[in-house]
Formats: sequence, C-alpha cells, structure tokens
Amino acid sequence: MTTINYLSFAVAPLITIVAILYMKYKFEVKNFSNIRNAILMGAIGVIILLLADYFIDLRWDGNYKNMRRMAFFVFVGIALSSEFAMMLPLRYSLFKLNTFTGPLEGIIYSIFIGLGFSIVATVLFAFEIIGSSEQMHNFTLFLYTYPIANLVFSIVLGFFIGMAKLRKNEFIDTLTGLGVATFFHGLYYFAFVTSDIRLLIFVALGYVIIAFGLVAKSVSIKMHNQK
Repeated sequence: MTTINYLSFAVAPLITIVAILYMKYKFEVKNFSNIRNAILMGAIGVIILLLADYFIDLRWDGNYKNMRRMAFFVFVGIALSSEFAMMLPLRYSLFKLNTFTGPLEGIIYSIFIGLGFSIVATVLFAFEIIGSSEQMHNFTLFLYTYPIANLVFSIVLGFFIGMAKLRKNEFIDTLTGLGVATFFHGLYYFAFVTSDIRLLIFVALGYVIIAFGLVAKSVSIKMHNQK
C-alpha cells in the first residue's frame, strides 16, 4: 500500500476533531460524553460490517464477477450492514436521551457515529480486510472520500430517525432512514466498482444538495419548535 493511502487514515479523525471543536465553540457544549459514546459505538459497529463481509465471502469465495453477486455484495454486504450498524446505537441508545429532541440532534449524533465508523472502516478497506482493491477503480480516491460520503449517509439516517422523535410512526421513519441511507451508500460504492465517473460526479453533486437541504430543514424544524 502506498504512502498516500496511509495518509487517508487521517481524514476521518481530522473531520472528527473539527466537528468537536465546532460543537464546543459554536454551541458552547461542555459535556461531550454523549458525543464520545456516539463515536465509540460507531467504531464498534464496524463488527457488523466485518461479519457481513466474512459470511458473503465464505459463501462465494470472493467471486463477484456475476453482476447479481456484486450488486448483493455492494448493497447488502457493504451498504445495508454499515447503515444498520450505525442505525442501532442511534435509534436504540441515543434516541432515548433527553437532549435528542428532533432531526437536528439526530443528524448531529448520527454524524459522530458515522465518523467513529469511518475511522475504523477506512483502515479495514485500505488493508483489504473488507472488500478488495481489485474490485475498485480509483481506490485511493475512495479511501479519501469514504469518510466524507459517510457524513451524507449519516445526515439522511439522522434526519429521518430524528423525525421519528416528533411523530408517532417511529418504525416507518426508522425504516425510511435506513433504506434511503443504504441506497445512497450502495450507489456511492457501486460508482467506484463500475468506474463510472459520470455517475460518481452526479452522485456527489446530488448528495451535497440533499445534505444541505436536510440540515436546513432540521434547523427550520428546531427553530419552529422553540417558538
């Protein structure tokens, strides 16, 4: 593995540090225990991704030349298992906190879970413990953009689970968040597998617009509820 790939390990930790400093000075957060727990639970959640990758590889012995197998590996083995691992602590632990009141808090906690997940998962992808560089085109670009892409998936997941806090259809909102985040995650990974640069650019632009839109909507809901 090249030195430039090793440097990709710093992306997720740097984003995490910036996010914590932003929370500290922008919102004057003094107790970071919940954020710390979110990061740790995200890092531990990588075990689910590891298990999914192990069992799929055990079943097919690394042979993903068939497009159906590759699609299953990408959207179930990688995307669904990752988003499920991040959904569990968000929905069944942090969701119960008094400070979790809606989509904005859902997004914040989900982002830190996603960053904790990315810190560990990036290393596992780089050393091909999960997946393989042979499956990927622009592998170095993938390693650098993976933590950033996870921010978008976390925003989607956090928004819908945060909405579940405000509405009675918690199950539907949770499934919606999980489903949409999984689809976005799978589409992102699949763009690297197929080496479709146009798809990757389209996905990147779309995700930026969606992320900003959901954050703006969550802030609007927060301000409305405080009136």
